[in-house]
Amino acid sequence: MGSEFIHGITWFLFLVAICAIKAKAISVNVVKFGAKGDGKTDDTKAFTQAWTQACSERQNNKYVIPKGKYIVGPVDFAGPCKAKTIHFKVDGTVQSSKKQSVTGGAHRNAWISFTQVNNLLISGDGIFDGQGFEYNCAKAKQCEQPPLNLIFSMVKDSHIQGITSNNSVGGQIGIYRSRNVTVDDVSIGTRGGEGILIEKSTNINITNTDIKILSDNCVTILDGNTGINIEKMTCSQGNGLGVSVLGNTGKEEPVNGVTVRNCTFSHTEGAIRIQSSAGSTANIAISNLVFEDIIFDYLQNMAIILDQEHCPSKQCRTPNPSKVKVSNVSFKNIKGNSVDNRIVILECGTAPGACKDIKFSDMRVLVEGDDRLETQFRCKNVKPLVSGKVDPGACNTRAVA
Repeated sequence: MGSEFIHGITWFLFLVAICAIKAKAISVNVVKFGAKGDGKTDDTKAFTQAWTQACSERQNNKYVIPKGKYIVGPVDFAGPCKAKTIHFKVDGTVQSSKKQSVTGGAHRNAWISFTQVNNLLISGDGIFDGQGFEYNCAKAKQCEQPPLNLIFSMVKDSHIQGITSNNSVGGQIGIYRSRNVTVDDVSIGTRGGEGILIEKSTNINITNTDIKILSDNCVTILDGNTGINIEKMTCSQGNGLGVSVLGNTGKEEPVNGVTVRNCTFSHTEGAIRIQSSAGSTANIAISNLVFEDIIFDYLQNMAIILDQEHCPSKQCRTPNPSKVKVSNVSFKNIKGNSVDNRIVILECGTAPGACKDIKFSDMRVLVEGDDRLETQFRCKNVKPLVSGKVDPGACNTRAVA
């Protein structure tokens, strides 16, 4: 109910913005500022000059990128703006230069960033192409790390709809310290890093979004997030969805309220993963997570993992139990199949209250390809609450110490 209310409020704000834009808008076209859109000319200057006008006019403004191929970057579309609303209309292909680096914006690893902008609507059938597989600025020592295609930093009451992002080494879309942002009907291509990363943000909605990632997460939820709602998402080929609060820095913040509903994970290496590092020192919580009406389509690896002993390097700094606490996590109406018989792996730490109120209801996941393999539901230091039919049976496999 809460997520539906938040989503409704975001849509209301979006509709108000649309009406305002239609009522009175200044149209700023990048072509009028000298952009060629010929796939050869560097159009960065035209993009920044057009943004300066759109941002500074005290009206409801429209920033237009017409059809064409525009070589751009890096660009920071920065506020605060005097404009009441900005409709950022993308119909062309925005492509990074072969000498891709990062913006001078608030976030250090962005090709294109939107910083401190409110009431922003990005729409159209345009493409943001990072050309990440043709040129990697990190390897060329022109940036600290490979940039994301798009970062929304300190953005409020905004809506991103219809666009496509692909070909980024560092990741596709990042949402950082933002509030009331909806990503709707967005396509993310097969090449390039994480799909969507969310960090230290509130009331973020991801709906009707198709994400195809080769080897990383479709969505990664980092620390400091509240009210994350993901619905009608299709995640293909990557590693699924991760809630990752490692607790290594001592500065990480809690995660409270994540709802993932009516989503499909197809041919992914896994589906749902909640993890913190072994020996983490941060006394923080991951709480109130709901995974409901989920379909697993031919998964390639473990479907559901709750791991409080995450240690990929096998060189964790301390054997002490993780101080990150996970509570009130619900898995309901989960169906599908996997080629891996390890369906659920719950590996909780030994600290008091490490895992609490982990619930499973109405789950049936079958193994494809080998009828002799028994499906596994492995538990360590936790006894989940079970209701309805759950197959494989909860804790039917002895945990490995």
